Amino acid sequence: MPYSPARRFGIMIDHRLWRVHVVTASFYLFWVWATALLLAIWGARVAQRFGIRLPRMATKPVEPPQDGHYPRVAVILPIKGVDDDTHVNIQALLDQDYPDYRLIFAVESDDDPVVNLLEKIATEDSRIEIVVAGLATNRGQKVHNQLAAIERTTAEDQVLAFLDADAKPSAHWLRALVAPLSREEIGATTGYRYYVPVTDHTANKIVSILNAQVAALFGPYRRTLAWGGSMAIRRADFFGFGLHGMWQHALSDDYVLSYCVKTKAKSRVHFVAQCLVASEANFNWASLFEFAVRQYRITKVCASWVWITAIGGALIYLTAFCYTLFNVIYGFIYRQNPHEHINQIAMFLTLYGTSMLRGYLLVRGGQLLLPEHKQAIRSAMLWATLGMPWCFLINLLALVGAAFGRTIVWRGIAYHMVSRTHTVVHRPHASPPTVPHRSTQEMSPLDR
Repeated sequence: MPYSPARRFGIMIDHRLWRVHVVTASFYLFWVWATALLLAIWGARVAQRFGIRLPRMATKPVEPPQDGHYPRVAVILPIKGVDDDTHVNIQALLDQDYPDYRLIFAVESDDDPVVNLLEKIATEDSRIEIVVAGLATNRGQKVHNQLAAIERTTAEDQVLAFLDADAKPSAHWLRALVAPLSREEIGATTGYRYYVPVTDHTANKIVSILNAQVAALFGPYRRTLAWGGSMAIRRADFFGFGLHGMWQHALSDDYVLSYCVKTKAKSRVHFVAQCLVASEANFNWASLFEFAVRQYRITKVCASWVWITAIGGALIYLTAFCYTLFNVIYGFIYRQNPHEHINQIAMFLTLYGTSMLRGYLLVRGGQLLLPEHKQAIRSAMLWATLGMPWCFLINLLALVGAAFGRTIVWRGIAYHMVSRTHTVVHRPHASPPTVPHRSTQEMSPLDR
């Protein structure tokens, strides 16, 4: 082919444009990495509090209420079915180190096998009451059960405490949860769970790590939200903050409670370190994604900013991680610019090492806060450190999966979330709603 200056010049222009595009892309990716590193440092700082400071706080004696008076408490537990640990968890509640409280168990149907167990225990302890709520038609079944139990409370029950039936609380759980409510600036108190792997399946370890990342966010921060599995509120505030009305068509109990306390009442949700409870993690890959997508779909509807922030953080981290990892591998293969390759190695190791430190502190915190489960929690250490990017990827997939639709299936019931306080219940195979059964007492009117 004859020599052509124009052609040669054109090639040079194309080549320079290509280099400009590469430089531009590298420039932007560098700042993605810098942002990811800042987020990783922040995450490690939060994990440091969870792994070092929080265990110290949890070992301190529970401070009594400011006025020295422990109010009467109604502990409300929506429950369904009998699991291997159900009897043990109920006994743990009966053994609480608290002067004056009672337990109200709310079930969907009197055909539930747990009713027989509860009735047997109730004959031996008068503090137990059973409420059969019936089928929910316009709200979540859990919220429906809770509202039925609240209708059994009176003004003598100064505090309402809520606990998930699969949680095993420590002996001082109730005392620690209720005591801070003596301070007027606190509108509600909350604990949280730590998932403990019960088998060696990798899905259990991933769930434990992802859940620990959320647990580390609880603390003396304005961002702290209530967790429905372990929370308490003054009964007068439950009605005064408008929570009773907002629960009428809601699916999520805790997100709505957090909204009422923080946004409507301009009050605080206080995290109690001593109220971290252990929950069994017994998942496979299918149930892991079903659980995670369901939780994130609820979050998307009830607290969209949390969901969007989580997606952004996961995307930034994974983009920076893959970018630096690719450059490190590319540099080993082609060896064109040793100095630049060293920079890329340093960038990769800094980001990866920071996330590994975060994972280590999350597992360490779980071990110190729940020493009776130390060995089981430790089994997640490898995935929490070396496998942390994989955890980010699984979390991102679940977050993206939550973007499609507003319907979840929970314990065989389909719920379509129109908004935070509006839920449509679909029971294609369920029998018509039954009239709620009144167990051992007449239904008492709401004493507001």
